[in-house]
Amino acid sequence: MMIFIFIIFALFLSISIFISRNKLVNYFSVSLFSIALFALTIYSYIHINQFDSIYYKFDALGVLLTAVLSLLSLFSFYHSYLYLKRKSNNLKQKAQYYSTLILFITAMISAYFAENLALLWVCIEATSLFVSILIFHSRTKDALEATWKYLFISSVGLAIAFIGILFLSIVASQNGVNNLNFTNLIQAAQNMDILWVKIAFVLILTGLSVKISIFPLYAVAIDAKTIAATPVNALMSTALVNVGFVGIYRMYLIVAQTTTLIWAQHVLMLVGVLSILIATIQLTRVRRFKRLLAFSSMEHMGIVTIGLAIGGVGVYAAILHLIFHSFVKAGMFFQLGAIRNHFKSIWIKDTGNYFKINPLGAIALLLGVISILAIPPSGLFVSELLVFKALFFKNYLIAILVLILLSIIIYIIIKRFAHLLYADVADDLLNKEAQINPYENISQFILFGLVIYLGVNPPLFFTDLIHAAIAILN
Repeated sequence: MMIFIFIIFALFLSISIFISRNKLVNYFSVSLFSIALFALTIYSYIHINQFDSIYYKFDALGVLLTAVLSLLSLFSFYHSYLYLKRKSNNLKQKAQYYSTLILFITAMISAYFAENLALLWVCIEATSLFVSILIFHSRTKDALEATWKYLFISSVGLAIAFIGILFLSIVASQNGVNNLNFTNLIQAAQNMDILWVKIAFVLILTGLSVKISIFPLYAVAIDAKTIAATPVNALMSTALVNVGFVGIYRMYLIVAQTTTLIWAQHVLMLVGVLSILIATIQLTRVRRFKRLLAFSSMEHMGIVTIGLAIGGVGVYAAILHLIFHSFVKAGMFFQLGAIRNHFKSIWIKDTGNYFKINPLGAIALLLGVISILAIPPSGLFVSELLVFKALFFKNYLIAILVLILLSIIIYIIIKRFAHLLYADVADDLLNKEAQINPYENISQFILFGLVIYLGVNPPLFFTDLIHAAIAILN
């Protein structure tokens, strides 16, 4: 019952913040929530592979992603404080922001540990509602458009996924499964009608692509990340993407018990390659840094999808890549918040000379660029190497195509960020009142350093958790 207690506690803190609208209450409640989140992470690790109730289970994948979210949430609260301090003095808006952010994080935690497929769908739908409120925080016309677009298309995507769940429930009930718990579905999968399993898989993959930012419903997430605040983007591009992965991976585990696994892997391979291809094309047209990082997430999720499609070591590499991407991309968005403070516009053409303006921030950014491009010693180099090693054995033509696309992406990202670091910039584009906060860069150095350490010298408990997450496939 620990997760239910956590949800009730989070709901209480969120309501307290919303009602009081007091600065001290806000900070105290956020601190208590962060402590509770870390406590839940430790508790789930101690009780791994145990059911918390009939609706929740502390499995290895959930523990891993909760640990990632716990750390990212702590940094997101700090960067949210900086963002709100610079953007707004309205106590009501600040209270709404923190209140909704707590609920957003809670919904993602619930999705990570959901043992029931229907409950997972409800949790994912809840994330859509809460993140939409956060997207609209700035109250601008563009924010309103992005919010309604995200909420509408996300609802359409989840409706498609829900139809897939209905089909799966029908075929499961024909085999004596009376609920949608993943444990029961996996056990009964071998006897399910293959046609309906295929239909359910395609529908769920299509619907959840809106969350994981892959083909076909990727566009709405890109637009939302272009508008949302950078601390919100840091979670949308990482923890929320991971929620989409959880849904697809749970379905993948069910399919893996049937004779249709190879077919499903072909579908995932197609989706992964198309995602990277579209990201490459779109990156050539990008003119804003938020949009650049959003399409970068799409590229990396394409790699994760290809890892799933390969199977075997590819699945291990996919989960490893997912975790490393979460740390790096969050750090990049946090630094983007600092960059935005020094320039009047976040358009790439309106920035430059960042090394001179903020040397420590520029070093953090450079380390982030190296990490996100999977250049050694980045841990993403290790996960991508594992993916490509397996992919060359599976289909060397696809491997060559993806390498060419990634080379183009590397060139584009280096060119864009080199402009920010070294290009001349007009004085009228600078925010002369901006002050450098050296503590603002600490989160990025921790996250990027963690990616390097886990890639070079991963601790045993870390690799054991990943192996446990994929054990059922073996």
